Amino acid sequence: MTTVANLIHTISLHQSDVNWVAYSGKTLATCSGDKTVRLWSTEDFTEYPCSPLCGHGYYVHCCVFSPFGTMLASCSTDGKVILWDSKTGEKKGTFEHPSKSGIRVCRFSPNSSWLVTGSDDETLVIWDMKTKKLHRTLVGHTAYVNAVAYTPCSGFLVSGSSNGDLRAWDAEFGHGPCLWYELEGHDLGVMCCEFSPTFGAGSTLSSTGEVQYLLATCGNDNLVKLWNFRARFGTTDVSLTLRDTLAGHRETVMAVCFSSSGNMLASGSGDKTVRLWDPLKGEPLHTIEGHSR
Repeated sequence: MTTVANLIHTISLHQSDVNWVAYSGKTLATCSGDKTVRLWSTEDFTEYPCSPLCGHGYYVHCCVFSPFGTMLASCSTDGKVILWDSKTGEKKGTFEHPSKSGIRVCRFSPNSSWLVTGSDDETLVIWDMKTKKLHRTLVGHTAYVNAVAYTPCSGFLVSGSSNGDLRAWDAEFGHGPCLWYELEGHDLGVMCCEFSPTFGAGSTLSSTGEVQYLLATCGNDNLVKLWNFRARFGTTDVSLTLRDTLAGHRETVMAVCFSSSGNMLASGSGDKTVRLWDPLKGEPLHTIEGHSR
């Protein structure tokens, strides 16, 4: 494999590790262990006048845009999610975890109705974006929840923890504590998970209410895994079947992300590389180098 990406710009204002990046239109958001979130223009990579966004008391683990890009959510070891206006940087609200445990990850539902968080107290919490109140707490993991993703239809969740298990949940009706689990999703822990935005989209079967999607996960075993997710609305009929295992990274794989077309998957690792994959064929495409650690 050869390196095909060209370095456009390097952002270096954060004073600690950059833990997450998120895109929405012409805006790039970054968050860091320096307790801040920063907003940048993707046209010239200048920082927005309202940036940095300050409000967290500790390490900021994750930041995500709402589906329409009007709001940005960030979560931290301080046990809080802060909602920001993505244009003005104005603070629009704060969610505080019931146990005040650190929050590792947050994700908006594709229909914009909910925000889910995963935390150090081994729970997932779903927040109602209309009322800004706690909607439901999901219990079942036995370690830190590092990863969570909504299906494109917003009806289901998959989460992963630091002990390596994957669990599937009903995000809409709340059937039982957990619909499905895999105790050995990744050896030594799951770091991130994400559904393809296109694979299976529109495949809801009107006669059965069944949906099928492609899920990518990564972890401390240096691997990326692809799973076929299948579920039927209004039932507990859910399955997650391993489709492919993508090997090549030499250290922990910390993040995975699909392209908007779903035709490409990127993975970032502690081995200082980003690898690009064809998710449908399960084949490597390119390796990007450039990070020093």
